[in-house]
Amino acid sequence: PDRSAPYWGFKSYNEFFHRDIKPETRPIDGKDDPSVINSPNDGVAWAVQYDVKSSDAFWLKSQRYSLADMLNYHKLTDRFVGGIVYQTYVNGGADWHRFTSPIDGTVVDAEIVTGYAWTESDATPADPTSGTYSQGWAAGVATRGLIFIDSGIEALGIVCVIPIGLTEVSSLDCFVKTGDKVKKGDQLGWFSFGGSSFAIVFQ
Repeated sequence: PDRSAPYWGFKSYNEFFHRDIKPETRPIDGKDDPSVINSPNDGVAWAVQYDVKSSDAFWLKSQRYSLADMLNYHKLTDRFVGGIVYQTYVNGGADWHRFTSPIDGTVVDAEIVTGYAWTESDATPADPTSGTYSQGWAAGVATRGLIFIDSGIEALGIVCVIPIGLTEVSSLDCFVKTGDKVKKGDQLGWFSFGGSSFAIVFQ
């Protein structure tokens, strides 16, 4: 940015919010090692759940993950039953709001699912940050991207990258399409203004 220009040259707040970072500030680990999976975003670990079910009750206090809801009843949902969900929280003010590929592979499908804004779990008590506390619930009802990447490796299979628009965000863009080849660290999209959440689902 041009720091001498008004607003550092940014034409809108979202242009500022979408700003890129220098590649060297986010190095890629294990470039030639498929057993190394990179974090797709700058976020804080929020939850890890194993043996995820196809259908589960979101309204219970544990905010269980329901793959059918998260993946919008996608044709690949059954492949992830019994798998793992790793979810992070992306801070609206401090974190980089673009997201990248955690693995090398081929995009087998990419779509944006339109969902709800300001959605909160009934199990979360009234609190100014209850939207943040409701991330498990939001993973199946908020606006989110579904980016399925086939690693081409039997032990890893397909990984689903799920950027989730929390609270006032509910807005994200996807840069890739079906058939695209991606490498670890390649940018897949960005969020517009606000805090966000992120999940990766493994088979």
